[in-house]
Amino acid sequence: MITQAQAMLTSGGEVWVADETALREFPPLRASWSLRGAPATVLISGRNPRRTIFGALRVSTGELVHTVRKQGRTDDVLAAVEHLGTVRPGVPKLLIWDNAPPHHPHRVRDAATAAGITVAFLPFRSPELMPLEDLWRGLKQTVAANRCYPSLEELTLRALAWLDGMSDAERLHRCGLETSKFDWLPT
Repeated sequence: MITQAQAMLTSGGEVWVADETALREFPPLRASWSLRGAPATVLISGRNPRRTIFGALRVSTGELVHTVRKQGRTDDVLAAVEHLGTVRPGVPKLLIWDNAPPHHPHRVRDAATAAGITVAFLPFRSPELMPLEDLWRGLKQTVAANRCYPSLEELTLRALAWLDGMSDAERLHRCGLETSKFDWLPT
């Protein structure tokens, strides 16, 4: 993967990392309050619709391309790949992804190839190698955790505003791409 990334950059291409996160109507509960010694009561309705944000981050600049979908299935991954392909369409791209099952179907690989995107996969079960995990963690902590919005659409709009409100440099910093943790990923 390192060789692929270096070759892509040398040939004038771009290196991107991509991942997705789910926003739920009922927020992640990170803290609750109750009387001392009494258990906290949390009511759950059984329904919890979601929106999935697919994000692709250019590792050399911090540019973020995002796509919002109702789910995270193959058709949704296809839409995200096609959207990334519309960004500077003549420039070849290396897309580094985790090994989630919706990333592997032939339809996704064919769409990536048609868009000029080469796909490389991180080792199985290695979230520490995915820079976007830190971005998603900050998003949920800042925008979603312990907060209820009037609608899932409102939550989604606020999440996108938070992502878009960051400078490219701040995104790189939040993702840890400026630290020794990601020295393996050439920028």
